[in-house]
Amino acid sequence: MSGKPRYVERGGEMVLRQPIACDRTTMYNFLVDADWHALVRLCDQAFREPSGGAVVVRPLVPAVMVVAADIQRGHSRDPVDGQKGWARERDLGFWIPVARGRFDDDDPSDFEIEQVGWYQPYLFIDNPAAVFVGRETYGFAKAFGTCEMPSSAVDPSRFRVETLVIDTFTPATEARREELYRLERDDDGPLGALSSSIGSFTELVVETSARLARHFFGRAGLPMPTWELLKNLYASLKDGLVPMFFLRQFRDVAEPDRAAYQAIIEAPCDLTAFRGGGFLDEHVLTIRTCASHPIARDLGLSPGRIETGFGFWADFDFDIALGKELWRAP
Repeated sequence: MSGKPRYVERGGEMVLRQPIACDRTTMYNFLVDADWHALVRLCDQAFREPSGGAVVVRPLVPAVMVVAADIQRGHSRDPVDGQKGWARERDLGFWIPVARGRFDDDDPSDFEIEQVGWYQPYLFIDNPAAVFVGRETYGFAKAFGTCEMPSSAVDPSRFRVETLVIDTFTPATEARREELYRLERDDDGPLGALSSSIGSFTELVVETSARLARHFFGRAGLPMPTWELLKNLYASLKDGLVPMFFLRQFRDVAEPDRAAYQAIIEAPCDLTAFRGGGFLDEHVLTIRTCASHPIARDLGLSPGRIETGFGFWADFDFDIALGKELWRAP
């Protein structure tokens, strides 16, 4: 029997019980080169510094993925909340391929990887219920916004986020809904028909990893894998699991610069079906400069229009499964 208090169920409650199923999902992913040191600072801010080094998460490569997901049917897998229907959502954001691990006791400059996964510092969702569930239950850095993406082969290949932004931090500045960033073909062309060239999740991971390795071949400063990583990679490929790492926290009501609750969470995306995937043409990323969302600064992205590297798409179902606390502030 858990010693934790029972969650009080109230009318109008939209934070459904996990696991959360995301069925009939089409996800588009585009690689963007980023500054290694900026990503290290961002990961340290979310994991190493709050935990005092108990949990260390580092970028796996000097890059981020610009991700757009069209989830046709999101619902709870819990026997009770699974009876409460389903909803559609669109998610756009930035995903950092990361590694959780430890520094070598004999050589503090060497970081040994134990688990690979993802950290999402910026996510924008067009479904408010999905924002609530993601932020409160797991610690997703989700915000509500208008999320645009192509819905057919003839639509322009444009992925766009509009949300509440504050351009400069002054008492006179009004928060406004504005376009925050867009990702599109340089020639304004259509997305085109999605032709599947990848038949399994394992094949997608292997081919994507190979392309990443070729893209970053010979770059110094990348983390050192360990035997624990190899075991975890094998288990992930076999079981279709993709771990994610979160900083979950709630601001204290009496001391605004303190957290009433703060923890580092790990939760897996559990692949339940894979229908195909393939690779995409390069796109161009444009990010608004604003004080409220310093995306380019935080991720170490180049100013102006940014050309992406390779992109890929996948059609699949997945569950965001039960998570676990890696660390909790006393």
